[in-house]
Formats: sequence, structure tokens, C-alpha cells
Amino acid sequence: MSQNTPFNQGPYLLAALLCEKLLIEQDGVVSAIRIVDRVFHTATGPNPPEKLEPFDYEVTLFLNLKAGFAHGSYKLRVDIINPRGETSALFEKTVFFEGPEERGVNEIARLRVHFADEGIYWFEISGEDKFLTRIPFRIIYQRIITRPGGERGSQPPIPGSPSGVPPQ
Repeated sequence: MSQNTPFNQGPYLLAALLCEKLLIEQDGVVSAIRIVDRVFHTATGPNPPEKLEPFDYEVTLFLNLKAGFAHGSYKLRVDIINPRGETSALFEKTVFFEGPEERGVNEIARLRVHFADEGIYWFEISGEDKFLTRIPFRIIYQRIITRPGGERGSQPPIPGSPSGVPPQ
């Protein structure tokens, strides 16, 4: 349990991001590769769905917290809020702060998230049930209609047109 340190005295959030991959060097330095805040989900074919079909996406969550005057165990929680405003828990765990003020913890979580709607999802981060930050993550649905012969178009073929393509 926390040492009853007011959250304005620590721990402090140094970084909160979503990325495809993290590199952790031998000296402990972390590098985030391909930081993402949006995903284009594409459906291609002669008649792709009008609306986004649910899909799973893997992403890495990286949180870097510095102790400040906080020492001991603190509860860390990550929720996801969908575009309809519904919240669900992704994970909760206890992190431990020790040592000088500038020391801290890196929390790294490889997540497989289910997305069912187009729009902005928010990854909400809290510590000891106090809001720390939100990370936005937008899902964009792209519907690509292909015509016979592999041509792409944004409209279905027009009946009665010799090539199925509108006249120029």
C-alpha cells in the first residue's frame, strides 16, 4: 500500500504511449519503435462490408513513472474507453517505488485489444484510483471496392455502362 504521499508529490508520469515494439538495451535504456495513435483497418473486395467488422490488434503499452517522494507499493490500472463511452478494464497491477526521487518503474504490457467500432478509443491510466492520463487511439475503417481485373474504385460498377466505370 502507498505511504499516503499526496499524488502531487509523486509518483510522476514521465511517458505513456502505444507502440509496435520496445527495445530495452543492456544499460536499461528503452527505445519505442513505431509509436502509434491510429490504425487503418482495410476491407478489400468486390463487396466489402459497409461497416467495420470487429478485429483484434496487438500493441505495446509503455508507461514510465518516476517516484518523486512516493515510496512503496502503488496500484496501477489501465482501462479502455470505446467510442460509445463504455469502459472496460485492461489490467491492474501493483508497482513498487524505491530509492531516490528520480528513480522509477517502467511498465510494459503487450496487449491484444478487441476493436468493434470505428472512432477514438482512450487508454485511461490511473494510479491509486487517481486519474493520471489518457492515450488516444483512433480506428479508421477503409472500404476498398475492387472491380474485375483487379482495378480499385470507390464505387460499385454502374449497370449499363460498358466498362462499369462512370464516364469521365
